[in-house]
Amino acid sequence: MNTRLRIGKTYKSQLLYVVLLPAFFAGFCFLYNPFGMHEYYQTGGMSFGFHFLMLAVILMAILALTRLIFSALYKHIPFLWWHYVLWCIGETFVFTLFMGMYTTLFGQPGYFSVLSRCFKFSYLILIYPYLFLILLQVILNKNKDLNSGPTETLVKFYDEHKRLKMTIDPAAVLFIRADANYVVLNYMDADRVKEFMLRASMKSVETTVAGHGLVRCHRSYFVNPKYVKLLSKNRDGIITAELLVPEVEAIPVSKQFYKQLSELL
Repeated sequence: MNTRLRIGKTYKSQLLYVVLLPAFFAGFCFLYNPFGMHEYYQTGGMSFGFHFLMLAVILMAILALTRLIFSALYKHIPFLWWHYVLWCIGETFVFTLFMGMYTTLFGQPGYFSVLSRCFKFSYLILIYPYLFLILLQVILNKNKDLNSGPTETLVKFYDEHKRLKMTIDPAAVLFIRADANYVVLNYMDADRVKEFMLRASMKSVETTVAGHGLVRCHRSYFVNPKYVKLLSKNRDGIITAELLVPEVEAIPVSKQFYKQLSELL
């Protein structure tokens, strides 16, 4: 739950929620009559099928708005999985408020007494599609990690004389920077950030690090996208990458590498 959320950042990728959840809600209520909802919604001179359809439309409208907001925030804020779970709970809460208003409008008396039943209806029904979509995304992420190939192997660094100087798990590397005739590896050792200086050029290590998941973000920097918390631009147009490790200062990002890096986050 404390791992970083990895789902599609575009609004198009969120449309599955906008369509699937309302369809599941209406279909489930119509077919299975959970909690006696058929009898409860025989009000206002309309059939329960009409009410379920209207509630599904309300849910779709709410999700269309909340997922638009989420996709905009997700591009700039590093969500964790537990943040996302709270977001889904919040979506259901908003729907329940509107569900209560709709139910009261069509004949059930007492908004707050109606609201308590609507909470049961909404949360105990929508938990199934939410859990399905969340578990599906976790499985897709795990499969992607398992099939990532070289990023799961150790990366070897050689000096200018082709002598092996360091072997390290690429997942531990934060970033690499140039320093005159050296490259400096910044990496995690347990919970501490350490540096290792290697007499080599950025060009000589580029092929090696690129095959293990690190990407160039500046003429003098390679960065591990898994540690990038957010990208920001100041008033002068200077772009920097803030990392998930608080004690590490933000590193520069060139405009020519910004799009490539942002698409990996």
